[in-house]
Amino acid sequence: MRLKTFQAQTMTEAMDLVRQSLGDEAIIVSTFTHRNGAGVEITAAIEQQTEDDFVTPEAQALRYGQGNGRLFVPDEDFAPQDEQQIAELILGALSWHGVPGRVAERLTQAALRVGLDDAVGALAEALDETYRFPGLSTDNRPLILIGPPGSGKTVVAAKLAARCVMERRPVQVISTDVSRAAAGEQLAALCRVMSAPFIESGDARDLRQAVEAVPDTHKLVIDTAGINLHDAAERKALKALIQASGAEPVAVLAAGTDAMESGELAAQAVSLGARRYVGTRLDAARRLGALVAAADLGGLAFADVSASAFIGKGFERCDALTLAHRLLADPDARSSVDPESDMQYFAPKPAALKAAE
Repeated sequence: MRLKTFQAQTMTEAMDLVRQSLGDEAIIVSTFTHRNGAGVEITAAIEQQTEDDFVTPEAQALRYGQGNGRLFVPDEDFAPQDEQQIAELILGALSWHGVPGRVAERLTQAALRVGLDDAVGALAEALDETYRFPGLSTDNRPLILIGPPGSGKTVVAAKLAARCVMERRPVQVISTDVSRAAAGEQLAALCRVMSAPFIESGDARDLRQAVEAVPDTHKLVIDTAGINLHDAAERKALKALIQASGAEPVAVLAAGTDAMESGELAAQAVSLGARRYVGTRLDAARRLGALVAAADLGGLAFADVSASAFIGKGFERCDALTLAHRLLADPDARSSVDPESDMQYFAPKPAALKAAE
């Protein structure tokens, strides 16, 4: 691991130096603000390049998409010669990811109707015609983040604030999570580092007053406490906060969780007014069925995704092509169907065995 320390007059300037020197993959190790306006100091780290296939630029492009402006990028590594191979590859990969059976079958049939001889392109087209990928807006529309405990709402709130700071746009962060001791301290500390205004609000009445005091020129980001979205009383309390804020509710759901549960949580979020969701933990989860289920069973549109714990890196764009690459790139996902059997199985494959070693 390579460590480097950066000094600048402001946190924004220091973060710019980190990104210029170490790139977007850098991890912030520590920050220090000197007294009397003497500037700030950031220590950042980045992993050294290894021989692992999946950290080469070519493999990263394969796994996350080329981003050249076209929906479909032909890829030699994913070029089945006939319809049966495409169907087996797509259905097997979706099943491996835990996508609910009916959803996986419907997406596979939609991919076959596209008429392409490449599984990635066919799946990307099927995803594009089935779901919506609006992304996160960059305007001053106020946002209130909702979701179950541990889904990553606080990190998403910090990343939204960091994006505004990087773009030199005024931002106001509010936390309504006052039920747990020191619940807002993490977000407050991150906001202090970024010099972003932060306040806490205890109930709907306080929140309304706090929101009314925020200038129209500021991007308003509201973090809420994680709740049990299946509980009517907790949903009612959260709905009161949403109405008091006047902000757009955006769901935050983690990858790697049970797909059916994610779909049901997404449906509850829709009942509270959510139309988009941010997928989190894509840096730590291999199976992405929960993300597909949230869009299909819950009806939420894909916003951007969080694929790094590094606040300064922000979000990654989630579109149909990128999602198709992610769903088909894992070697275990591509080999999850036994070509000599109609039965799907989940025995360890080379990539999984290599990771276990």
